[in-house]
Formats: sequence, C-alpha cells, structure tokens
Amino acid sequence: MPFKSLRELDTSEGTVQLYNGNLSQQHLEGGDTVLFPQPSSDPNDPLRWPKWRKHVVFLSICLFSCLNNFSGTVLSDSFLPIAEDLHVSIDDASGLISWVILTQGISNLFWVPTAIYLGKRPVFIVSCAICFIGAIWAAASPNYGSLLGGCIFGAFGGGASEALGAAIVNDIYFLHERGTKMSWYIVFIAFGSSLGPLCGGYLIEYKGWAWGKWLSAILLGVNLLLIILFAPETRFRRSPNLVERSDSSAISESTSEKVEGDKYEHLEVGGRSLPSSQPSSTFHRKTYLQSLNPWSGIARDTSYLSLILRPIPLLAYPACFFATLTYSLALAPTVMVNTVSSTILIPPPYNFSIGAVGLINIPGMIGQGIGAFIGGLCIDKGAAYCARRNNGVFVPETRLFLFLIPTIVVFTGIVLFGFSVEQQMSWPVIFTAYGLMSVGLTGSASITMTYVCDCYFPVSAECLEMINGIKNIVAFGLVHGVVPWVDNMGYAKAFGTLGGIFGGLMALVVPLLVWGPQIRHHTSSKWRLVSWELE
Repeated sequence: MPFKSLRELDTSEGTVQLYNGNLSQQHLEGGDTVLFPQPSSDPNDPLRWPKWRKHVVFLSICLFSCLNNFSGTVLSDSFLPIAEDLHVSIDDASGLISWVILTQGISNLFWVPTAIYLGKRPVFIVSCAICFIGAIWAAASPNYGSLLGGCIFGAFGGGASEALGAAIVNDIYFLHERGTKMSWYIVFIAFGSSLGPLCGGYLIEYKGWAWGKWLSAILLGVNLLLIILFAPETRFRRSPNLVERSDSSAISESTSEKVEGDKYEHLEVGGRSLPSSQPSSTFHRKTYLQSLNPWSGIARDTSYLSLILRPIPLLAYPACFFATLTYSLALAPTVMVNTVSSTILIPPPYNFSIGAVGLINIPGMIGQGIGAFIGGLCIDKGAAYCARRNNGVFVPETRLFLFLIPTIVVFTGIVLFGFSVEQQMSWPVIFTAYGLMSVGLTGSASITMTYVCDCYFPVSAECLEMINGIKNIVAFGLVHGVVPWVDNMGYAKAFGTLGGIFGGLMALVVPLLVWGPQIRHHTSSKWRLVSWELE
C-alpha cells in the first residue's frame, strides 16, 4: 500500500470545534462542550460507557503501570546486599535495573502492534500474567543468572503497560478530558518507580532481597485479577473524515494558513466519528459476561509485519520527535539519581541505611504530584480557556503554554543536585533538588504526550509506542553511563552538562508555540508517512 498523508485519515489536523451551540453535534450534558471524538450509536462504544466503568478500566490499567514499575525498581537500593549474597559485582547487580528498562522499551515494539492486531484486552491479560510469573521467578531465584532472567522476563510483559496504557486514554475519554487523564496515567507510572525503592529498601533491609519480588508478585496477582474482571476490550472501529456540515458558522472548507494573535482563520474542523445514521436499536449491548471475552477478532486488512514497521516513520513528525526528547530528558535525571543515590547517601558524611536511602523518593513523589497537576488539570483548564476565547476552536498548541514551568523547575533541580552533592551539602538540599527534577517526569511528559495525541489522534498509539520505546533506551544508556560520567567529571560538571542539554533541547518548544498550526498543516498534508487505513 502506498504511503499517504495524515490528512487523508483526519482532515481536522488536530484543530477542532470544542465549544458551540450546534445541537446537531453531541455535547457534554448541560453545556456547550462538543464531545470529540463524537460517539457512535453503538451502546458498546467505549465512549458511551458510564463514567464509573471508564474509571474502573482506567484504574486497572494505571495500577498495572504502577506495579510494573514497582516490581522493576524494588531492588534498586539493594545492589550491595545482592552482590554480596549472589557473589557478583556491583556493576553486575545494577543490570537488574538497566536491562529491565531496556527490555520494557523494546517490548513496546511487540506489544503495540499485537494489540492493534488482536485487541488490547488479550494483550493486557497476557502481559500482566507474564509480569506476575516473572516476579515469582525472580523471588525464587537461587543465583544471579536466574534472578536476572526473571526480572527481564517480567519486564518484557510490563512493556505493554506504557504505550498501550496511554492509548487507553484515547479509547475511552474525550478531548476535553485527555490532559487530566494522561497526567494521572503518567503519575501512576512515576509513583511506581518511586514506591519500589521506598518500600523495597526497608523490606529488603529486614526481610532480604527476595521479599521485594514476593511483594511484587502478590500485588501483580491482584492486579491481574482486576484486569480479567474489569478491563473489557476498548478497541473500537470509528469512521474517519466525517465532518459535521450543518454548522457552517464553525466549519470552513479550508485549513488555516494565517495566524494572528490568538485568532486562527479559515480553520477546517473535523470529527473522526459522528452519530451513526444506523438506529441504535440495531445494536445489542453486550452483557457483563460477554464483555469478558478476551477475543474480539483480528485486524484482517493488514499484515502483522506492517504493524511492526509502520510506527517508525512517525518519529519524523515534529510533535512526536519533541515529545520523545522531552520524555527521555525528563526521565534521565531521575534515573541517574536512583542509580547513584546509594553510593552518595550510604557512605559518610550522610551514613544512611539501605532502607533510608529510599526516602529520597518522598520529595520525588511530591514533585511528581505537582508536575501531574500542572500537566493535567492545569493544561485542560488552560486549553479550555483559550478555546473559548478563540470562538470555541481548540488548537493543540494551547497545551504547550505551561510547558515553561516544569522546564525551569527541572533545570534548577538538575544543577542544584550536582552542586549540592559535589559540595556535600546537607541532605535536605539533595532531597529538594531531586523533588524539583521529578516535576518534569510527570509535568513535561504529560503535556507533550497529550499534545501528540491531539495532533495525531488517528496514529497516536503508534506515536506513543515510539516515544516510550526510545525514552527507555535512553534511560538504559544513562544507567550504564552515569557512574563513569560522574567519576570523570564530578557531580557538578556532569549534572551541569545534563542541565544545559536539557534546557537547550526544551527550547525547541518555541517553534511549536509560534508556528505550530502551520507546521501541523504542512506535515499533515505534505508528508506521506502513513502506510495504512484506520482500523
């Protein structure tokens, strides 16, 4: 099949009429908020599910993401006792984290196309079961090789929780809810990475390293049961390129070529699906037991190989590329700190115990919570405010206005951390610096990932696959490189360099803020990167 432009799948190019009084479109009850995408007449459409059901599904998948990262990081503060107990070097022991991170990233390249081909429900069930079995395998391991194998096996399953978990947001929630839900999802991921060392440090100190994995297995087993019982299939075929023609005051036949201030002229506002002309009586609502069926059929109009290869060109889209940089560089400093925290805090002058080292994750979680608030509720409210001022038209770039806040905070935290460790300043300063860094892990990442979903909705799952895969590969490199880096340069210069790289690359948001609509129009209509029809 020849490559096509994104505009052939979605004429809106990310710009939609979010607020109007046109009664021919479906609105949020009691207001003028247009539901986007427009739900179909099928009662089994995930967009038509009651709120409680959406939230239960979302919570089950968020818990999977959290517990996957909990299991992956629970041993991160116990490399020394593991090395002594299993007779390996500290560097070998650190592979229990680095190889887990790499495996999770690469496994996205398998799980996302599989979910598109077979459905998300069977993938989540199988992947969570793999995580569960991997945790048991690791906990019962008699030697380092077996422990590493169990961790890598579990990480392979856990990779499904990242890109596919974010894709669930697009399946069951509307555009006006997307930022808040994406931030909740990312904060669950981040909290899992923080709770692992925090809880695991004390548990391992008193019970031994195996209990870190036994606890993970127990929690993952409960989560697997929740997914089996409360996470039905969210894959749903929608009709693309349908535009509501009756609202001539809101919709024009041409796309924006001119931007003045906060006015966007001649916008084409498209919907990916409108209420079906087929009467709802022709559809039959699935019973609860029917919804538990893990089989929903395969995607017959494409080959599995094409599903594996097709996301790669999407990285050329500016928003996708920028989100990949952002998430990678937001994750980088937190991964580096988790790798070196025990070598900083256990020796003099700090003399922390193994369990106490994990306490650095408390300010980390506070920072992650603040970042989630900025990158979730704040950007949803800000985008809604801008859309109302723009005659009800939503423009994805309004998500980026608050991006400057986490960027400044993270840059400050990175530089402060390196300087405070170099000068052996008081531990509260080090903890505060880590908390500042952590704001970006949720704030910057959720803003840019939501922006990608807004700009490239029909191909968002594939974009998220590339973003999550690459940021884990970057993190793998940093886990291996941070120790020789700080040994050669010192903490102040190493983290100062990282801060400079972070600040310089985050400045790429400026072209997107200034010329974002033109960039989206050009890349959506001229760049032929899409090699498939909508599912």
